[in-house]
Parts: sequence; C-alpha cells; structure tokens
Amino acid sequence: MKFAAKGFLPSTKLNLTAECAEIAEKSEEQSVASIALYISAISAISAHSAVKFPLKIRKNTGGVNARIGWLVLLAVVGGCAKLPFAAEPLPTLVNPDPATMRDSFARGLPNRFTTDDTIIIHAPFHDDLAVLGVLRVDRPAGTFELIALNHLGIKLFDLSGDREKVSIGYLLPPLMGLKDVLMWIGRDIGRMYLDVVPSEGAKVEIGSNEILFIDKESAGTVVYEFGGDPAVLREKWQKGFFGTPWDVRYFQYSTQFGGLYPRGVVMDNGRYHYRIIVKNRDVEIDR
Repeated sequence: MKFAAKGFLPSTKLNLTAECAEIAEKSEEQSVASIALYISAISAISAHSAVKFPLKIRKNTGGVNARIGWLVLLAVVGGCAKLPFAAEPLPTLVNPDPATMRDSFARGLPNRFTTDDTIIIHAPFHDDLAVLGVLRVDRPAGTFELIALNHLGIKLFDLSGDREKVSIGYLLPPLMGLKDVLMWIGRDIGRMYLDVVPSEGAKVEIGSNEILFIDKESAGTVVYEFGGDPAVLREKWQKGFFGTPWDVRYFQYSTQFGGLYPRGVVMDNGRYHYRIIVKNRDVEIDR
C-alpha cells in the first residue's frame, strides 16, 4: 500500500476498483456535486421519515436466533436487500468454550492497522455511491481516522473519533452543509472497528452453531455473535426497544497480513436507513 508521507494521502491518482467506475467517468466538479447531492438525500430521508423501521427482530428461543426480515424496509431500501459477500456456513459446535473462543479471537486481532478500502453507501431511492477510503485504527487507544477521496485522489473529507465523539478535520467546501450526515457515518465507522471483543462479564448464550455474548453498555445492550472454525466475530448489533438501531456483519477473515482481519464489512443503520459496505483492498498491520 503506497501512501504519501502526510495524512496517508496518495501521491498520485489511485487505480479504481469496479465500484468507482461510474464516479470516474465524471469530472472532478461533477463528482463532488454528486456526492453532496447523495449525502443530502440521506439527510432529507432521515429528517422527514415519519416511521423508523427496525432492520430486524431477534427472538431467542433456547439460545438460537430467529431472524425476521422486514419486507417493508427492504422494499424501501431496495439495493440493500442483497449482501455483497457470501456468508460461510457455520459448523455445528461441539462442547464449545465461549471464554476460550473470545480470548483466541482477541489474540489474533491487530492492535493498530491502516487500510485501503472501497467504501460504498446505499441509500433509499438512489444509486450506490462509492468513494476511496484510507482508514487508520488504534484499538488499544480506541481511536480511528478515516480519509475519503474521490476518483482523482482529491480529499473530500476526513473524520476522526473515539468511543465517545467524532470530529471532522477537513471538509471540501461543497460538502460543508453535510456535517451532520458525516458525523452519523463517523459514529458507524467507530462501531464497525472499535470494541469488537465482548467483555469478560458478558452474558453467554450457546446455540447449535453460534455463541452470543450479550454486553450491557452505557449506550444500550450490544450483542456479539461468534461462529465458525476457528470462531470469529461474525456479527455485532445493538438491541433497541423497537428493533435494531444498527447492525454490523463481518466477512472473509484473513490472516495473510500478519493479523486477523475481515476483508468485507457491512453496517446497516436502521435509524437513518442507509448501508455502508467496506471492501478492503489492502491493509498494513502494526501489532
């Protein structure tokens, strides 16, 4: 992964993935304008939505999740109905040890890493928006920084945050009116990459092929779903009174970079009705 010395920005124009092809056909001005219009649409939809549909209902019976999709929401979101990554089948658990699974997963995670990603945003009634992202995460410190670029390598914005707050370090002038939306996205980035290991005091529910760790946190109850062989975090979500305010799913874990890392991440925001998809292209790990 080749970044310039300052701010992890590329020194030359980036090669694009297929997801950015549509953006690449536009001029710089058109690209920035389309991003501003797109994010404004997310803001408008959330501001004028009379009903907030939860993404799913989870009903635990004997420690097993029963998932019910909300057809109304899928009809509204449209393109979000299909996941971009194939979920691997879960093997049946035989005498599982939840504490050992959690600790083994935690040991394999990198403490610090910098990634080169394609970030795709789905919103209702709009085509997908793709940007190039450079993400830096410090797990022990509980901090992250995201730099978003257009197809020319021009910085659109950068966000940084921790478990409590998000701040905008830079915002391209045409996007100045979109601070609130970017703050929502920043909070979701934090949920995706920080606090991915449940606490030792979490309540445990064991199913036939998955283990749930249920943590009561200050912001609400967060559930961590582990499964697979070896067991990894497959999904993390917050319980809400009427459903699931947010839900993160992790796909295609790899150890080829020197640490356990998901090559695909999907965040569904049930409050503002958008989906963030992160397709990892490269990662540098500093353990």
